[in-house]
Amino acid sequence: MKTETTIKKEIKILSLTERAALHKERHPNDNGTPKKNRGVIWSKLTVKDKELEEFYKNHIYSFVDEGDLSKKLWIRISGFKGDEE
Repeated sequence: MKTETTIKKEIKILSLTERAALHKERHPNDNGTPKKNRGVIWSKLTVKDKELEEFYKNHIYSFVDEGDLSKKLWIRISGFKGDEE
């Protein structure tokens, strides 16, 4: 045997002006102007970011197989790491 409990809440229908007045009571400092500085706040560059910048300077994303144009890899521009000539 299942017991069912239902909770009924009274729903009060508000007009827009009443809703705005209630909002103003809850948030008195809200003047409705949009903020310009929303979004992600980025911090200083980390070591990983600096390494990634260096990687992009020294590598190029290019095709590796003439027969299959879907194969692309990161290729070091100046050759191998030991080549410092």
